Amino acid sequence: MRNLPKFCFLLFSATLFGQDFYGKVEYQTIQNKSKKEAVSISKESEKETTEDALTGIDKDAFEEALAKAFQKKYLLTFNKNEALFEEVVALEKPNPGQGGMTISVSMSGDGDKYMNTKDKISYTEEDLFGDEFVIKDSLPKIAWEITTETKIIGDYTCVKATYIEPVSKNDLEAYDRYQEKIKKEKTTLFQMKKPEPQTITAWYTSEIPVSFGPNGVWGLPGLILQLENENYIYFCTKVNLKNNEKVKIKIPNSGKIISKKEYEKYEKKMQKQMEDQDGAFMIREIKN
Repeated sequence: MRNLPKFCFLLFSATLFGQDFYGKVEYQTIQNKSKKEAVSISKESEKETTEDALTGIDKDAFEEALAKAFQKKYLLTFNKNEALFEEVVALEKPNPGQGGMTISVSMSGDGDKYMNTKDKISYTEEDLFGDEFVIKDSLPKIAWEITTETKIIGDYTCVKATYIEPVSKNDLEAYDRYQEKIKKEKTTLFQMKKPEPQTITAWYTSEIPVSFGPNGVWGLPGLILQLENENYIYFCTKVNLKNNEKVKIKIPNSGKIISKKEYEKYEKKMQKQMEDQDGAFMIREIKN
């Protein structure tokens, strides 16, 4: 009889998720302050006045804008086999910075992300310096390490899982070019730290048996309610499940469809152009 509550829950889950259903999960992000800042003003720039006359950037205003850039809302909509992760954009009034100047920070990696676990395919929107693309790729294989650690998030019991995300070839090459620039004693506005593999931590619940999560992360035996990477913490604020209903998950279509290999080739080309203007190093470092 002691196993009766668990058996009843399993029976309830089989009934709920054995039919047509869909769900919506709302997430918010905050900056992961347990990690070091991803972006820092270079020493050469700090030697100038607090408000750099050349760039027009006030350091304090920039850091405040950067912190706000990490505070965003997202929505994950899913059925049994498909999911779409998208940013919830709110219209805001312009906020003048000091001296009447508006400080804004653009975060890359916020395009819609579609996943299909049945066909093992993904579509991801990317806006690269004003050029819009939809990257078609196979779902990446993630080597999750599932732990025995658990915690309660809302009404759900969650299990901790981690994996190591490797550094991309483009990021390593961008860092090498940055180092060459330093050796030639060229001034850079922003410092770039050496890219290193980072640990991704997820908290998932098998009580909602779909393999989806925020930011295109997937592959666990349950929905991810909290996700932590080097820059962000995505935490669930609301879960809405509906049974006996079908919903069509849209595939992003706001740009030219290209392969991941084609996109990386174009990205590398644009990085080299921007690095001559001291811009790309900042953009790469704050990408989520």
